[in-house]
Amino acid sequence: MLNRLVNMHFARREAGRYYLHPADKEYAFGLIGNGESGVGKSDSPRLPIPNVPIPDFRFTQQDLLNRAADFFAQARKPREEWKKLDDLAAQLAEFELRCEAGDYDTAVSVLKEIHFDCLLLWGHYRLMIDLHLRVKDKILDENLRMGNLNGLGLAYSDIRIEKEAVACFEIGLQIARREKNRGYEGVFLGNLGNVYSNLGEMQKAREYYEQALIIDREIGNKTGEGTELGNLGITFFLLGNLQKAIEHYEDALKIHQEVKDRYGQSRHLVNLGEVYYILGEPHKAIQHYQQALAIEYEVGHRLGISITLENLGDVLLSLNDYENAKKNYEQAIQIADEISFPETQNYARIAMAQTYLFSSDLTNARATIEAALQYDVPQYNHNATALHGIIALRQGEGETAQEAFAKSIAQADEILAKTPEYYSALDAKGLALCGAAIAADDGRRTVDGGRETTVNGQSSTVYRQQAIEAFKQARKIAPHAGVVKSVLRLFDELVKCDEEGVLKGVREVVAGVD
Repeated sequence: MLNRLVNMHFARREAGRYYLHPADKEYAFGLIGNGESGVGKSDSPRLPIPNVPIPDFRFTQQDLLNRAADFFAQARKPREEWKKLDDLAAQLAEFELRCEAGDYDTAVSVLKEIHFDCLLLWGHYRLMIDLHLRVKDKILDENLRMGNLNGLGLAYSDIRIEKEAVACFEIGLQIARREKNRGYEGVFLGNLGNVYSNLGEMQKAREYYEQALIIDREIGNKTGEGTELGNLGITFFLLGNLQKAIEHYEDALKIHQEVKDRYGQSRHLVNLGEVYYILGEPHKAIQHYQQALAIEYEVGHRLGISITLENLGDVLLSLNDYENAKKNYEQAIQIADEISFPETQNYARIAMAQTYLFSSDLTNARATIEAALQYDVPQYNHNATALHGIIALRQGEGETAQEAFAKSIAQADEILAKTPEYYSALDAKGLALCGAAIAADDGRRTVDGGRETTVNGQSSTVYRQQAIEAFKQARKIAPHAGVVKSVLRLFDELVKCDEEGVLKGVREVVAGVD
């Protein structure tokens, strides 16, 4: 009968499946009643079909939508075959049908099975947001509601829409406490810590992580315990306490190895690699990154792959292996662009621009850093604008450089107001102040009679002294070889523009030499 319908163009066949034309489908579905499920609830007319007995009941639209959803629930691929979005076609179809039928709790249950291990892992953040928002205010079960808020908040956080992420996690935390659900309470506390870490508010982040860690240990959540130990390690790392960072990362790695959490293992390996890079042990860093990459490719964690490739590029850049550094950055950028992950979209381009700068390719350096500036990532913005100023100054564009340096100083001050020990911001501020000192000196040399002029109301002497103070603070916090080498390379690019020796004696301060 289906073949006859196809031959008469009432239906269509493709790849072994049969379809109605959308207009026919809409018309036919519209004939069916939309009442409650059950016998005799439909108002649709009985259409006699030759040799086909008329049943004693009619399905409603809701009945048919649920029947179709049940079909897709049985048509899923085996779990081990879930490798890409197409492999989740049955779940996504079931989700849509459950929503159309008004069964939002079941729809959320379907989504919960794939939102973290698949959609989030593979970088489908926008899709996650769309799906979670569709059911957000229609869920009855509080546990499902918390799961939905957590998934939505994670997707917002990963694309750095921090305000919306905080709102999701705070609402979820309120529900968890009201329901006395300690597990979800710990999850929301930890995720709030991640958001504030991304915003550069390390003390606030640490407080949330410590609260989450207490709960995880109380309820015996080993995976959560490992996650929060790793998160606390990141706060120590960003504030220059590398020994504490290593201790936390190694404890976290041990726990995730015990519970066989491959995703967690890769994350801590990357974190340890960063520490060894900062300590000036590049080959040890490379070993950790390569171990992490093997796991990330194994589990299909595209976000993790992009971050690790970016970090591996940093090590290669420090070893002057420019070509391989570029290859890693290019791959990291490609993945980050595909999954819309702004952190790597921003930072990998900053690093790529440095590679061009150190290769004396100022044209590509300028184009790449301007592309990086399109992504707003608070913990990196000061680095991007400082580098923009350095490149512009090297190209002889003093006015553009002055604007970039002023902006970088303001961005660094914004972070430092929240976290005074944020050494990355201190170093970026120091570089921007050095650039401003050169720009101010250039202005002085263009004035008749040798009178000293200023940039933004300050002379080169004042900028130089402020830069020295910023670098002194940074070296007290982070005197580590990898940090010093990275900052010195950028400082040396600035010195190429310092014809009058305005920055004489500053290099020793950058290096931490009294």
